[in-house]
Amino acid sequence: MRSGLAVLSILLAGLPHAAGVAAADPGIRITAPADGATLDAMDQARLVYEVTPGPGADHVHVYVDGKEVGILRRLKGEYTLETLQAGKREICIKTVNKAHVPTGLEQCIQVTVD
Repeated sequence: MRSGLAVLSILLAGLPHAAGVAAADPGIRITAPADGATLDAMDQARLVYEVTPGPGADHVHVYVDGKEVGILRRLKGEYTLETLQAGKREICIKTVNKAHVPTGLEQCIQVTVD
């Protein structure tokens, strides 16, 4: 027969951290536009995103072709991109710390603007 402490240890070993609440894995998800989408050069594109920040991340920045175009303080939402020039474009979201230095977590999509 096992002691109460041994049984409790076995039960707790199977639980996620933080009193039974699993911490979500860090990640960025761009849900619109879709990777590989074709966008109209005459329209403003709507960027829809969701971020689960990792350690040290404070907020996120938006980049188009490597140039910062926006700072987002909300971890989930929408951002309207200015009209994009025709051609192939890379849109990225990167987590950054309070000093605006990227923390290494990012997601990029490729779009074609006609």
